[in-house]
Amino acid sequence: MIIKIGVVHMEKQKNELEFGMWKIGKSDFELKGILHLSYESNQFYLELYSDVNISLPHYTDVVYGKTHKGKEFTLYDCSIRGGTSISYAHDYKSKYIFKVHCSYILEGKVFTSDEEIKLKSVNFHLTNFNKWAFQQSIVEVETNDSDGYVIRTKKLEDFIHNNDEFQLSISYVTIPDNENKITTTFNIETFTKITMKFKNPTSLERAHSLIYQFRDFISLCTNLRTYIKYISAVPYFTEERGLDYPIQIYGQVIEFEKKEKISELTKFDEFISLDQIKDNFNICMSNWFQKNEKLKPVIDLYFSTKYHKTSNERHFLNLVQALEAYHRLTKENKVLPYDEHKTKIENILSNVPPEHKDWLKSRLAFSNEPNLHDRLDELLTPKSKSESPYYAARYQNLFILHGKSKLELIRDIKNTRNYNTHFDERLITKALKGEELYQLIALLKSMMEYYLLMELEIDEDLVLDFIWKKVKDIHLRNELIGYYEKNNIKFF
Repeated sequence: MIIKIGVVHMEKQKNELEFGMWKIGKSDFELKGILHLSYESNQFYLELYSDVNISLPHYTDVVYGKTHKGKEFTLYDCSIRGGTSISYAHDYKSKYIFKVHCSYILEGKVFTSDEEIKLKSVNFHLTNFNKWAFQQSIVEVETNDSDGYVIRTKKLEDFIHNNDEFQLSISYVTIPDNENKITTTFNIETFTKITMKFKNPTSLERAHSLIYQFRDFISLCTNLRTYIKYISAVPYFTEERGLDYPIQIYGQVIEFEKKEKISELTKFDEFISLDQIKDNFNICMSNWFQKNEKLKPVIDLYFSTKYHKTSNERHFLNLVQALEAYHRLTKENKVLPYDEHKTKIENILSNVPPEHKDWLKSRLAFSNEPNLHDRLDELLTPKSKSESPYYAARYQNLFILHGKSKLELIRDIKNTRNYNTHFDERLITKALKGEELYQLIALLKSMMEYYLLMELEIDEDLVLDFIWKKVKDIHLRNELIGYYEKNNIKFF
């Protein structure tokens, strides 16, 4: 028997052309046009045609229309640029062409203004999600004398998270294939479905933002780039209707699946699965969504190292900045009590010539904030909330590299940061480069992942196991390189 984990979504052709009549926002213009849909490259635009030169707005909230096939489309957040065409197809007469680019396309419903675009719920799926959310086997096979094989599937319980804004659910559906072929194998597929039901009518941009927040959580747990496979939504209507027919949502601002870039999640990879956090799923999700706004600068800087192609130096700077921002937002952000520091500054300024007071005062404005050295010193030695000696042992030397002391590691980080920020030639020989910089980046990533995961109140042992294995991989890489160099073995 083969059991496959799959996903339900609307299949699209690689490229489609949709001919129809299109209206521009709240204007009276209605023009013929062709909607170009290239799903594989995630490129979408509309070409409008006119026999006379007309003045269309450069920007409009919506462009909407119905095609000759009967499909309804709304282009949202649009820009319009015009030009002139003279060709044999138009008897060499001037034809005015307007190209419309948009952030989103909503297929299945016409919205005549941005005020109408409110959502009741969204369904979406993510790359590698089925493997991340995989639960125990749901198939039971029995045999008896009369019926032969009896196959039953167990119902898997949904995972639910509730907050003041929405309900997030992960649900499972198990069905056999519908091909009805006579074969020695029988495929039973389990489909996972992610749904957000909003408590109040919600804008498309807000729904998109929340989907990205959940996507980032899956990426943090799997340690892989994660992309959206599809988004469908049920619009909110002020008047009561019958069945809620979903619409499809896509567009250039949505990071859809990029097949050439996706790494497949395997059972041999180190990742934190849904099965491991299922007992604390609601608490974990509550923390992630509640803290997302506060920690957004940290999250954005960390995930830039996953999704943006750039130099190791840029990744390093982003990670150091992310750790600095995390410390500032979550730890004590002063060296001395406020009153004590104020008295200290007043005493210093009282002994300075008047002509230098303003200059020195500006220099001392941030003197009560921990510097980078102080922040790194605390972050490199995390402590358990428990006072158990067991955890004290587990935290000892969690974040070390090449056997360097904490002071040496902080020195390397500071010198490398300062050189790549200010390009002081005095630091060029002290800044880490090449393989040393690569391994330092891996350590800083592990630090950032540790602190983000601990913010979610995930089981401490689970997080520590996850991070210890990642740091161990850095040490193993370093040992292998040392072995190759010692034995003059070249590798490419």
